[in-house]
Amino acid sequence: MGKDRGRGRRNHNSGPYNKSNWRGQKRDRPPQNGGQRNKAPQQQKSVLLENQVGITEFTNPDAPGFTGILKSRFSDFHVNEIDSEGKVLELNDLTVPKVAIEPVDPQDLEKWRKELESVIGDEVWQEIADLAEAKLDPKIEQKVEIDVSSLDKEKRGQVHQLVKQLYTGKLVSTTIGQQQPAKPPPAEDQTEQQEPLLEKKTIRILKPKGGRGDKRWNFPAEFVSFLVHKTNLVTSDIASTLASRLFMRPSQVNYAGIKDKRAKTTQNFCIKRRAPDQILIAARALRNVQIGNFSFRNTTLKLGDLQGNRFRIALRHIDKEKRGDIEVALESLRERGFINYYGLQRFGNSASVPTYEVGVALLKCDYKLACELILKPRDSDMEFLRPIREEWWEKRDSAAAAAKIYGEKFIEKKLLDGLARFGESDYSSALRQIPRNMLMLYPHAYQSLIFNRIASRRIKEFGLKLIPGDLVYVDQDQDQEEPNEIAKETEEDEEKEEENTDNLPEILEDDETIVEESIFKRKVRPLTSDDIASGKFHLSDVILPLPGHDITYPANECGVWYEEMLAEVGLTSDLLKHKEKTYALGGAYRKMIIQPSDLKWNFRLYNTPEDTLIASDWEILKCIPITPEPAEEEAKFMALLLEFSLPSAAYATMLLRELFKQDTSAATQMQLEKKAMEETGKEETKEEPMEQEEEKATQEEVQAN
Repeated sequence: MGKDRGRGRRNHNSGPYNKSNWRGQKRDRPPQNGGQRNKAPQQQKSVLLENQVGITEFTNPDAPGFTGILKSRFSDFHVNEIDSEGKVLELNDLTVPKVAIEPVDPQDLEKWRKELESVIGDEVWQEIADLAEAKLDPKIEQKVEIDVSSLDKEKRGQVHQLVKQLYTGKLVSTTIGQQQPAKPPPAEDQTEQQEPLLEKKTIRILKPKGGRGDKRWNFPAEFVSFLVHKTNLVTSDIASTLASRLFMRPSQVNYAGIKDKRAKTTQNFCIKRRAPDQILIAARALRNVQIGNFSFRNTTLKLGDLQGNRFRIALRHIDKEKRGDIEVALESLRERGFINYYGLQRFGNSASVPTYEVGVALLKCDYKLACELILKPRDSDMEFLRPIREEWWEKRDSAAAAAKIYGEKFIEKKLLDGLARFGESDYSSALRQIPRNMLMLYPHAYQSLIFNRIASRRIKEFGLKLIPGDLVYVDQDQDQEEPNEIAKETEEDEEKEEENTDNLPEILEDDETIVEESIFKRKVRPLTSDDIASGKFHLSDVILPLPGHDITYPANECGVWYEEMLAEVGLTSDLLKHKEKTYALGGAYRKMIIQPSDLKWNFRLYNTPEDTLIASDWEILKCIPITPEPAEEEAKFMALLLEFSLPSAAYATMLLRELFKQDTSAATQMQLEKKAMEETGKEETKEEPMEQEEEKATQEEVQAN
């Protein structure tokens, strides 16, 4: 009984499984050495480091670096989305829009009533009035029906308005269409052609049942847009929960970009034809989520419909003696920017099985190796998943392994189910059980690795100067602001390709194909010596391709490096077209250098690790005060508060790396924080640390923005 009660209590009250707070784990540790728990030695974990994914250079290696602790608390990292019009989105309005019935001039109502007398006489209006005052009887359908076949759409609309204005909340009306012959049908012995059918129109006026009211969509536009403010949650999980509660598919809950998990973030969501109060009720199922700023729009929100993100970050345990050096580093960052690397979040948390290795296997059509790498045991795994992997690795019983994984969100679960369904050797079919957007993270990780390596080599060999052959966007000539990254592999592009297949040239007998250069390739052009001499272009204008079969490479030495790096794993640009369209990589363009906009900073004193240093949108809205700053002579610690904006798909951690001049991985940050606390002789009590089981599924930074 006690076990059942305890288990039930945990399921009801506790959050997601975490090895540091699971009550049952305590019973598994026998007391030893006078009651002291003897912790099992932790397995040494191979953590992926920045230099292993091509992140090696700095825009100013001579600038002084410093140590700061990133994401010590959720409240140390804030992200606010910047919409496509350049507005920083802030949760500041909790008003829930209601259906508003715009009043109609009483003289117009009386005029309409007279014009409709031939269809709706006094007797019918009396029936309607009686229906409005009648007591609700759920056993019968209380209604009045009016034949309005002789009325056009405008006149029928006037009938609906009259009912709505005169009997708000008491009656609802709807138009019903029914096919009927224009004339009586011919006698049975006649063979004449039947008259065409006409549509009979009836307005049905009802007594609403169960307080459901008027179910017609009466809001200004089809799509409801609203802001989501979340703490320590994954964007896609919020979308899935809202979809489930609103009886929709997850794909019908749209957002512009994925935001960090271990942070406080505000971003735009969009749902079609769900009333704001329904959305609000659905959101109550989510802890640490607040929604508001409802509005209406005529089009849905798509991934990438944003300009970027506004960051507010607190870096703790700043050395007070290095304040001058920090100012120098910040001025250098403002002037030179930072290398636009893909951060570690793009490559997973395991050095033994980085995601790009799976990507290479998929691109080389080695589906068996891809499956084995995804399911391979690793030291950075979640506790419950490690024995499942090990058992599958030895026995290859996919059905048994899949049965031990609860929930459908794990890629491993989907893959094991596929192997169990299609056969232990049908790796290609099993992989297709993983959603395409999740599956393509692996090839995209390989693209990201190549980009990082090319960027590092470009900076190392040529520094911060422009060289002939560097690529820039063609529209740069018109002084148009170009995106940080544009990619070929979008559903819209694929649909256009499918629609335009009839226009492709015929294949000749010798298999040679005359193909006009794609529009995507013509988005960029190489710089000439004259361009560089003009002074019009800067290093922040230069873009580097991500490898693909439909891409323009730099017209200089850098262009050769791509084929060299692809050849290291047995690939070429042509092979990236792939025989299976799912894995085909058209390519992408990405800025090599990013300069943060509106960079601001200040230093903040504090006394304890639990002090809140930055107010969130919710705290500002609710007037919840943050920890007051102590006097300088009383303060124990100093933090650096940063505020800046980055374009979509740029990583804030890479900006911080330029400042720190050291690795920014989660493992390194945890070691630095532990060291800082040991030096001050303090034990830090803080929010749940970033455990490896949390990192695997959630540490991603704006991959789809």
